[in-house]
Amino acid sequence: SKCCQTLSRCFPGALPGPAVVARTKVLEKLYGLTAENTIYGQSICPDEINNEKGDLATLMADHWGECFPMGGIGGAPFVGKTGFGAFSHHVPDDGHIIILFGPHIAISDEGELGKYLREGQVHESTACGAVLGAYAACKCGQAGEFDEMDMQQSWLKQRINRRFGEIESSDDQMKALIHVAYEAVKEKLLGIINTDFGSGKLILIGGIQINMPKPWEDHFQPLYYKVHQKGADPV
Repeated sequence: SKCCQTLSRCFPGALPGPAVVARTKVLEKLYGLTAENTIYGQSICPDEINNEKGDLATLMADHWGECFPMGGIGGAPFVGKTGFGAFSHHVPDDGHIIILFGPHIAISDEGELGKYLREGQVHESTACGAVLGAYAACKCGQAGEFDEMDMQQSWLKQRINRRFGEIESSDDQMKALIHVAYEAVKEKLLGIINTDFGSGKLILIGGIQINMPKPWEDHFQPLYYKVHQKGADPV
C-alpha cells in the first residue's frame, strides 16, 4: 500500500507499538526493572490519536504503570525542570525512571505525510497540527512573535524557524520537518533531566511516532535509547 511505502521510505526501522513494548521488557532482565520499582513518564503530543487503545503510549502505561504526562503540543516536555523534579521525587526507593519522548506525524491512505482521517470526520486533517502549523507560520514569516497566551506554539515556531532553510531545501520537507521537531524535543528533554533522584537508572527512549490509517497499527521509529545514572556516563 502507499502508506506502507511511505512508512518504510521515510522511517526505516519503525516498529509497531507492541514490538517496542516487548523490547523494553529486556530492561527487566538487564537492570531488574519492574512495574513496582519503576515510574513511567512520557513527553508526547496530547493529540488523542496518540493515546488510543493499543497505541504505544497506552501499552507502555499498561505495562509500566501509571503515566506522568510531560509533553505539550508537538511533544516537547513543557513541564520543565520543575515538572521533572516533581516526577523524579515519586520514584520508589532505589527505583528507576523510564521516559518515552518524541513528536508524531501521520501518514494517509495515499501515503501523504502529515494527513490523518479522524474518526467521525469526512476530510483529512493535519497531524501533528501544531508542528505543521508552526512550519506554515514560518513560511509566512510569522515565526518571531511570542504570544504568552500561546507559549507552546510560540516555542515550536521559534525552534522550527531556526532550521527553516534546512527544511525548505530538503527533497522531502515533511520528513525533514518532523526530524527537526524530534531534535528540538530531544534537546529540551535533555536540558531538564537529572539523576539526583537516587541510585536508580533513568532510561530515555526517543523517536518519532507515526499515526497510521486504519487498519494499520501505529508505529514508532526509535532514534534514541540511553541509560543515565548518577555518577556514570550515559550508555
